[in-house]
Amino acid sequence: MPQDRASAEELLGGVEAFLRKDVLPQLSGASIYKCRVAANILSIVQRELALGESADSAELQGLQSLLGREGEEGDSATQLDSLNADLCASIRGGELDDQRTAVMSHVRSTLQDKLAIANPRYAGYRESLGD
Repeated sequence: MPQDRASAEELLGGVEAFLRKDVLPQLSGASIYKCRVAANILSIVQRELALGESADSAELQGLQSLLGREGEEGDSATQLDSLNADLCASIRGGELDDQRTAVMSHVRSTLQDKLAIANPRYAGYRESLGD
């Protein structure tokens, strides 16, 4: 929980802006690449803080619905891993063949949420949104 201003997202954004605007123009060679990687990592963490909880919740609900496991309690990260493994096994075993549309919808929305965090400028992500 944030104590005072600035929030974690604001702090990360400030460091990222500093790297891109102040540090990067002064660098050369391999240091340019390393600075861009560092700035990109800060951007991903910032988006993870802003969007990650909602994305995980939507994925968990989708998995529980597809697999008929609504209302299960527990650590969401552990549940996500377990339910994703179960989804893969169910797909391989043909158990979800009659729910192909629902499976594809869940996978598409989950991937869109993940790409929104990892790289919202990715062309495939933009295309999937209809941009």
